[in-house]
Formats: sequence, structure tokens, C-alpha cells
Amino acid sequence: MKSVVAANLFRGPETVGGKLHFEETQLVFRSHAFNIQTGTTTIPYTDIVNVQPVNNLGFIPNGMLVTTKDGHQYKFVVWKRKELIAFLQEKAGLC
Repeated sequence: MKSVVAANLFRGPETVGGKLHFEETQLVFRSHAFNIQTGTTTIPYTDIVNVQPVNNLGFIPNGMLVTTKDGHQYKFVVWKRKELIAFLQEKAGLC
């Protein structure tokens, strides 16, 4: 699997474009500079308690929902979500 993939992260009403970086101990989303909301979101693998597929707009099978220990949910739009979900579940010790 690639260590960096294109992704979008839902931040309120905006879908922020950027890249997901699969680092040794954490998942990092870095937004593109041209978004209204920019910045970095870091999720340590040890904080992840659930990773599951979700459909965007109710029927598009390209969503991935990551839930952390504190109950925060991060909804991403990604390609090859099955592969990414399996990888994150393994890194988080969920399987």
C-alpha cells in the first residue's frame, strides 16, 4: 500500500482536499493550501477505536469513518477504502 494517498476530509460543511499520510505511529491528513480550511489533522493509531466504510451522499461507496477514543469521528473520502480500512484496523490493533 502507498504511504500517501489523495483524500478529502469533512470539516463541517466543507469537504477539504488533501493527502492522507500513513506514518509509523499515526495517520496524518494534510490539506491542500487552496482550501478555505487548511491545516493538519493527526490521529495516533493507538487512539483509533473503530474504522468502518460509509457511503457518501447515501449511495457512493467511497467513504471511511475513523472513530477515536474520545468519540471524535473523522469522515474521509478515499479510493480503495477496503484496503485502507484493513490497514488502519491492523495498525490500531482492531483485528
